[in-house]
Amino acid sequence: MISECETVEALHRAFWITLLLSGNIEAAEAAVLDGIAELEVDHTSRDSLLLAITKSAIQRRTEFFEQSEGLSILPRELRRLLLLARNCRDCFVLRILIGLTPRHCSGILHLSIHEVEDALYTALHELPRLEACDTNRSEIARHCVRKCASRMNKEADYISEGASETWENI
Repeated sequence: MISECETVEALHRAFWITLLLSGNIEAAEAAVLDGIAELEVDHTSRDSLLLAITKSAIQRRTEFFEQSEGLSILPRELRRLLLLARNCRDCFVLRILIGLTPRHCSGILHLSIHEVEDALYTALHELPRLEACDTNRSEIARHCVRKCASRMNKEADYISEGASETWENI
């Protein structure tokens, strides 16, 4: 059994972990409450609490389709994780942040051990390449569209300048 102080610390850590897994504050809160409800008071350990909450977060995220607006509460470095594909993010969080074995991850995520390792490998290679500025995919998409539109406008200007010069030479 863990002390009250250790329980508070474990719940705090579990909330951040579930927020990364679910991408939604409401889903993270619900998962923490589910995890607490599942545990027996006499037999609570930090690991069992975190595991129960993690499983609940993964199960509950189907109820919450979109990422929360309040994800800015996460440190910028952790927000980058939300840009990863779901399997890659899950495997990274479970293997690296929590420290679960590939076998435990496989059981929780219903993936083969090979799929868990492949997703983790992908996450580790993609993370350094991800933009650090913002984790909201729609904002990133808008930024990409703006960049593309800007590039197209420059190309259109270049083409119209060339056409003007050609017309003047005729």
